[in-house]
Amino acid sequence: MTKILLVALNLSPLEISVILITGVGFVILFAISSSAGGYKELIDTTLKNDRQRRLANKK
Repeated sequence: MTKILLVALNLSPLEISVILITGVGFVILFAISSSAGGYKELIDTTLKNDRQRRLANKK
């Protein structure tokens, strides 16, 4: 394996474990929120607020 991407960070096994657990947790929570469709509400709210502001600026 090439050593181009290897960097000596001098991390302890505990720090590496925390990084891995956090990364896996982020991926799992992102997958859950994407499958639940929670982002759709955020987009709908953003578009609704944008529409209201545009109408208010036209008046």
